[in-house]
Amino acid sequence: MADAKVTGHTVAASPRGALNPGLTRARSQELMQPAAFPRSMAGPEIVVLIPESTRKATGGSSDGPEVDAISAALPATVRAKLEELREEVRLKSPKGSVRPGGLLPAYRRFQGNMYRNIPDNAWAQRSAKVEIVIASGLRGLVASRDTVPAYALSMAEPAPPFGKMNRWWHDRGLPAILASYLSAVRPRIVVDLLSLEYRESVAGYAGHLQGVDVRTIDFPGMGRASQPLRGERIARILQSGTV
Repeated sequence: MADAKVTGHTVAASPRGALNPGLTRARSQELMQPAAFPRSMAGPEIVVLIPESTRKATGGSSDGPEVDAISAALPATVRAKLEELREEVRLKSPKGSVRPGGLLPAYRRFQGNMYRNIPDNAWAQRSAKVEIVIASGLRGLVASRDTVPAYALSMAEPAPPFGKMNRWWHDRGLPAILASYLSAVRPRIVVDLLSLEYRESVAGYAGHLQGVDVRTIDFPGMGRASQPLRGERIARILQSGTV
């Protein structure tokens, strides 16, 4: 893809892995203890990080089971922290932020331009080697098949009383939570297709990883016009199982 800029490196654990001074460092170190990483869990070879969209489908099912692959992969202490943060967002968000109507898989819930450029058959016939992880203003992180309600929050926008949601999630340890998930499922490659404001929500996660090839894909100067290109790149990875 001629318009994309790809940078990549294999990262190793580093004593400099703390995210930010103060509370963020303390939270990250607490979540990132070696015992937090199970060694036996099989996972995808490629994890692709992408943003949610502000445009979301309505409706859903109230009868089916809730799916939460992110929480299921996390060690108990990190899972509890993520659930605590999700509950805080749910309880403190402005009235009407979470909309009634049931649950949908995340890849069907989000309807923005990027998602519209991922054909249905790319999701239906996805390679078993690939997982898509979505940065979410409501839930922090969701895997593409995790079930989510319709909601009005966005990582890229402020919401009282949190302020900018990407900063709120970052400062409460989302980078460490993402690193814990990745350390549990152990992909060979992480493809970062996040837009700038979403990347800020997890900035620093790569410093906690060991032996993972992290590839960052940017679309310099394109702004919102990059969304269809992101979608096309995601579709290609989903179907081919390669980067």
